[in-house]
Amino acid sequence: MHERYRKIINDRQLVSVMNKTKWRELCNDFEALHFLSISVRYKLISSDDVLGFSAVWWNEIYEESSGIEWLDFNPIVSEYRGRLVAPKETDRSCEILTILNRHGIKYSIEGSCFRVWGYISQDTNPVFV
Repeated sequence: MHERYRKIINDRQLVSVMNKTKWRELCNDFEALHFLSISVRYKLISSDDVLGFSAVWWNEIYEESSGIEWLDFNPIVSEYRGRLVAPKETDRSCEILTILNRHGIKYSIEGSCFRVWGYISQDTNPVFV
């Protein structure tokens, strides 16, 4: 773990929810399903910025995992079909939940997204599913 992250974790009194093994399992399974085009957004503990919904390189997510505060999965995949036709929307909730449940990864539902928590603080009280 980067010393910078260790200091932030101690200063903010964060508690780890995920470990490297769980991150590896999650990233490997989603990498295998890259063709589903599932978008994620995430927040690092080192910044207040939220990195918006987009497709990601799962090996990069794994490398950053020690600094990820949370990771949101958007279950609705929108496929562009042209300017005159509405995008095709496909719900990938089943695929996402299958992976999370297979590895016993706790998550919360935040709006319409599934959120995997890397760290929580004393001010954060997610309702885990």
